[in-house]
Amino acid sequence: MTIQDMHWDFKIKLNKVDSSDFPNFQIPEIDWMLNEAQILFLKQRYGVSNQKRMGFEVSQKRIDDLRDLVVKDVFLPAVVSGTDPNMWVSQLPADYAFLIRATVNAQTSIENPECPSKRLTAIQVQHDDLSSVLSDPFYSPSYSWGEVPMVFGTQLSGGIPLYDLNEVYAYTDGTFVITTMNFDYLRMPTRVAFPGGVPGGAYDMPDGTVINVDVNCQLPLATHEEVVDIAVQIAAGNIDHPGYQVRALKTSIHE
Repeated sequence: MTIQDMHWDFKIKLNKVDSSDFPNFQIPEIDWMLNEAQILFLKQRYGVSNQKRMGFEVSQKRIDDLRDLVVKDVFLPAVVSGTDPNMWVSQLPADYAFLIRATVNAQTSIENPECPSKRLTAIQVQHDDLSSVLSDPFYSPSYSWGEVPMVFGTQLSGGIPLYDLNEVYAYTDGTFVITTMNFDYLRMPTRVAFPGGVPGGAYDMPDGTVINVDVNCQLPLATHEEVVDIAVQIAAGNIDHPGYQVRALKTSIHE
């Protein structure tokens, strides 16, 4: 579907074509709900907060639902932390949403360019287990066994969290260094927009950003109607539409 098709589908399903039963939604409002629907679609298909209790890659449908959001083998440069010489830090991509797989490239010496690089598995651990993991001979970082513990977080600058610098941290035992962290991840969906449907071909976002280019949904084509149905369910709930339950049932059937 094009973004224009999605808007038409939205109005058809909300019974708003040439009707005055309920308040008409403006194009920027429909765009907003379509984008919220994309995020809900991503979260439902990735996790288990859905009626099927099935997460990402549990079934072929789950794989196909999110395949266009999978980003493969992104190499994130790693630098040593200023507070811990065994902690290596990488900045997450701006479009990062959910982790699929993580590894690191490691060397026994960073000063020796001839030193071969080895890919190790990065294992995510809980922060409250990190101290015991780093000191446990069976779970601590090991170049030989090919594993390093990893956590996510945000550093402080002058006591203020740097929310725009979300980072990932991997730990060594001091016998090797990390050069890059390598991620497979699900990215955030590209925002859809239909400014071509308003007079002048542009509208302003709440933050002042001017939207003046049509952007189609970049999820797989088979999911577009599902995204519209979720947006319609959101709209129906907002205006207390009498058909809300029917629309909620339809979104569950899509799963």
